[in-house]
Amino acid sequence: MGGSRRAVEEAVDEESAEEQDLFEDAVDSGTDGIEQVFRKMAAEARAWSLDGELARNKDITAADVRGLRSWCRENKVLPDIGDSLLVAFLHACRGDAEHAKTVLRVYESVRTKTPEVFTERSVHCEEVQRAKGIGYFCLLPKKTPEGFRVMVQALRNPDPTHFVYSSSSKAQFLTMDAAVLAEPTAEGYVCIFDMKGVQLSHMWAWGIRLPRKIFKYLQEGLPLRMQRIHFVNTTTLMDRIMKMLRPFINKELTSIFQFHTSEEEAGLHEFIPKDCLPADYGGFLPPLEKLQGYTDTFLAEVDSLLDPQHTEALAGKG
Repeated sequence: MGGSRRAVEEAVDEESAEEQDLFEDAVDSGTDGIEQVFRKMAAEARAWSLDGELARNKDITAADVRGLRSWCRENKVLPDIGDSLLVAFLHACRGDAEHAKTVLRVYESVRTKTPEVFTERSVHCEEVQRAKGIGYFCLLPKKTPEGFRVMVQALRNPDPTHFVYSSSSKAQFLTMDAAVLAEPTAEGYVCIFDMKGVQLSHMWAWGIRLPRKIFKYLQEGLPLRMQRIHFVNTTTLMDRIMKMLRPFINKELTSIFQFHTSEEEAGLHEFIPKDCLPADYGGFLPPLEKLQGYTDTFLAEVDSLLDPQHTEALAGKG
């Protein structure tokens, strides 16, 4: 984290700098401009091409992609995987093809064995809509100075009797997958988990089998670079929650955890500037309620890319 903010910003690649400029224009022109940022992300997801990515990213070659695709087909690991995901895995593993193969195996294994989270996914499906009635699953429009994309998850209805962990996870990973589609070679991701309203009853709803698979996926199967995870509005309950999570998480994951009580908001601002945060956390962006609407617009525009077969099935019922 060393060096001045200006120096860090200068290190962000040209494409990221263009996105920052677009956001600054958005602030000047009001919320319609912020919506343009999300529409630009959706357009990039739809227009993504391997040739374009290779021209932008010199760390990955066509030979790298061909080699990983051949391995997938020979070993029957996601044999029909798209080029954008292959690039995402190579980027997440910093070009290490052997590591990428290991991550790919976990990615396929967990997603195959967890259909309640990773199948029949659409922003319009009943389960995802129900989850969004209980919580926020937001992408933020402005990256951090390091070029990291920020995602926020928070409760909007704290009643634990309405909370379903599988539905919440489905909405969470749907949003994350959409972000990877838009930018397979993103510099990194930062997650904010808001603990306001969280009770032990929410944890009991997890069960044992599902969180074990979900945390394995988070630690070993993500096609992205997870840089930090911030828990905000924490209370003394957080100690008990961490004890419950201990069987599922390793030291590598806990090393990127940061905890902030409601009185320690300034601590969050040391990592994420106010102009990158929603008003809910003392930032200059619109509140989560508004940002969820922008995120949902983005998800709707890339919906057919996330789960084409399910989308076609829904269309056939119309």
